[in-house]
Amino acid sequence: MAGRKDGSKNGRMLLGAIIGASVVIIILAVLSFAPHSNRIAVIRISGVITSSSDFMSETVSPDDIAAMIENVENDPLCRGAVFRINSPGGSVVASREMAGYVKSMKKPSVCWLGDVAASGAYWVASSCDVIVADDLSLTGSVGVTASYLEFSKLFEKYGITYEQITSGSAKDMGSPYRNMTPEERERMKDIVDQTFTYFIKDVMSNRNLTMPQADKIAEGDIFLGSEAIKLGLVDRLGSFEDAKSVAENMTGIRNAEFFEFRKKGLGLLDLLSLL
Repeated sequence: MAGRKDGSKNGRMLLGAIIGASVVIIILAVLSFAPHSNRIAVIRISGVITSSSDFMSETVSPDDIAAMIENVENDPLCRGAVFRINSPGGSVVASREMAGYVKSMKKPSVCWLGDVAASGAYWVASSCDVIVADDLSLTGSVGVTASYLEFSKLFEKYGITYEQITSGSAKDMGSPYRNMTPEERERMKDIVDQTFTYFIKDVMSNRNLTMPQADKIAEGDIFLGSEAIKLGLVDRLGSFEDAKSVAENMTGIRNAEFFEFRKKGLGLLDLLSLL
């Protein structure tokens, strides 16, 4: 009887050991095939920066970028993002909004400047943790412009008159059918200067620029990457592959899997609405 009990007990112990070993093997197998947190996103900022995307032309909006950044932040397997910028800038408000989204990122951010990353696009770039540029990238153009067409001289030539009834004397300021008064021109200049103050202060803060550096870029000039690095506008020169290496170093991972987010394209309903 004792021998029978001992055998049963040993059998149960052996079965338990086999089951335990099997569980360990299964767990190790699952872990070996599970994705590791070595992903880094690539986000393109291409074309003119506008308040809303235009599917018929190359534009990019803050909403486009905000959605991609949100995916990066919420993905536990994604360690950071590389922004690939090729844009001449665009709307002041849209550029500022997009820069704010990039700046608010908690995960590391690197940007690489392509052919052009100027004006509002540089505003966005300055919000990244590290800026990498090609030697021949065109960047800078930190400034604000306002312009309008004016046809009053042409009207005089052909005897055309312009009459406009407004609720206030400045309501049709900037109309192409009449010239601005000196007071209106001064007002427009004041608006441009105030807008520029927001722009330059944000760039100075993002890049820790000195006043001499800020004075240099405040003229609105454009610079090659090889010039921009001397002015503190970029951190290092290199290719897109170099920017990816910087991102790997910042996130502390090797052989990262880089995956690219795409701006939402046209759906069936969008195509039907266009037709």
